[in-house]
Amino acid sequence: MRYLAAGLPAVGWDRDNMPALGFHIIWTTYGTWLPGDNRGHWSPLFDMYGQVLKSGGQLNMADATTRSRSHAIMNESAKQLTDEEQQHIASEMGNHVSQSPGDKRPAAWAATIESHHVHLLIGPLNEDIATFTGRIKGRTSSVVSHLQNTEKHRTWTAGYWKVFLFNRDAVKAVKRYIENHNLRRGLSASPYSWLQPWDDTTSSPPQ
Repeated sequence: MRYLAAGLPAVGWDRDNMPALGFHIIWTTYGTWLPGDNRGHWSPLFDMYGQVLKSGGQLNMADATTRSRSHAIMNESAKQLTDEEQQHIASEMGNHVSQSPGDKRPAAWAATIESHHVHLLIGPLNEDIATFTGRIKGRTSSVVSHLQNTEKHRTWTAGYWKVFLFNRDAVKAVKRYIENHNLRRGLSASPYSWLQPWDDTTSSPPQ
């Protein structure tokens, strides 16, 4: 899986020996953000249809043919989360982040759950990021399935996008970015009870 390393010096850094202060994780609902989308994308399906396109410093630019071919192989209709589903997903996500001092789970500093994608900003992890993200996606998918009265439908697209944040300015920038998503929807910047304030004077990688 590709990643971006935010807030790194241009040269001379060693990712293996520079623990991240936090992670920005994004994943999408099934079929709503396909390879070739004009917003860009991070789905591993893209590699089945061509080379990664780079333009103007952006990754995976719009490509109508790629998007059309991606749509053609979908097994189900695209999934748009209802307000009720978003609320239940938020509740389940709170079970996977820290709730109190000393809790071994990562702190969540910002999050938004929209109809077609999720942003989550968390602190240092004590496990592999793929394991953590996969568990949340699996559990929230089960929650959505229980709410449905029809045949089970896929909730999430395979894969996710991850950004490693190595300095405090990067964490603050991502936090503002996610909070603005909530504000644009008429919510508070931090609408979930399990979100914690981020103290940039004490945040540090796990020992």
